[in-house]
Amino acid sequence: MSAREEFSEEAIPLVVVNPETNAFEFSAEAEEFLKKLKNPIGIIAVAGMYRTGKSYLLNRMLLSQKRGFEVGPTVNPCTKGLWIWGKPVQGYTPDGSPVDVLVIDTEGLGAFDEDTNHDTRVFSLAILFSSFFLYNSVGSLDESALNSLSFVVNLTKHIQLKAGSSNDELSEEDYASFFPNFLWVVRDFALQLVDEDGDPLSSREYLEKALEGQKGFSETIEQKNRIRRLLKTFFKDRDCVTLVRPLTDEDNLQNLEELEFDKLRPEFVEGVMELRKKVLNRMKPKMLNGKKLTGDMFSHLVKSYVVAINNGAVPCIDSAWNYICKNACQKALTQSIDLYDAQFMDGIQEQLPLEEEEIIEIHKAAKDE
Repeated sequence: MSAREEFSEEAIPLVVVNPETNAFEFSAEAEEFLKKLKNPIGIIAVAGMYRTGKSYLLNRMLLSQKRGFEVGPTVNPCTKGLWIWGKPVQGYTPDGSPVDVLVIDTEGLGAFDEDTNHDTRVFSLAILFSSFFLYNSVGSLDESALNSLSFVVNLTKHIQLKAGSSNDELSEEDYASFFPNFLWVVRDFALQLVDEDGDPLSSREYLEKALEGQKGFSETIEQKNRIRRLLKTFFKDRDCVTLVRPLTDEDNLQNLEELEFDKLRPEFVEGVMELRKKVLNRMKPKMLNGKKLTGDMFSHLVKSYVVAINNGAVPCIDSAWNYICKNACQKALTQSIDLYDAQFMDGIQEQLPLEEEEIIEIHKAAKDE
């Protein structure tokens, strides 16, 4: 990766809400950062209910430092909107190819000062932005945990695939190809991973078992099963990781980010290291319509989605792709004109005075260049 010294190791706002207008804003600082990234990128986004420690997870797992994204010991959510780390992390695709990885932290879902519509928009943007999506929760994969992912039920209402078409014309399967890899990280896990017969379960098997449909025909059962069905439909590549509680001392948990790794439970540290390898060694580049996106292209994607939301529409993947292509074509045209002007002027200045036929030849040569 080139010119890493250009990047700052700090969290910068990506998409935040203007408190006066209540509109989403794509920060100029993030846009400037993204335009520096000329290579294909992978994007990790993490989401979860507020005050479940997702920012701490990102800091320890991906950034390998105590402080990065803001964390705190109170019940107030720290991260507002979506924030991005100001320096790419080195990752690798499953075939071993290097890829620049961007890390996005999102506002905690379910905070007392925000409504469900706002939460769904934040969740939808995290899905749309990422190529690898981490969902962070605490405890176990029980009904409460699954219900916290009820946002998936409304994804089709907040994401449009094709411009000018109704989402009613599309199946839920149509969305899967546009959605990221999904990894459910279960924190403070204290159960034994075994089945009904006492045989060991892998964390992936534990997830699949939790996503099995419940028996019954009541409206409540149908709602629970719909969440399960959509998770399996939308996220074909899905996995789960469980992590034990980092400490047993409640008092020290309040200042967890200040503690060195050697003060934490060895099982937790080992789990975090394994999680880091699992994520960074199987990164999927961010793609749209079969094209790998660079940071510059991703910035146009972000801008397109933000404009759509602020105009009262829903983000449209098809329109975002057209927006990216339009900007890429305009950029190529500008570069071509600049190159032509430079070549033409150099040719003329070196040979003045010139006959008309000679000028035409210089024009042809510059145009071909």
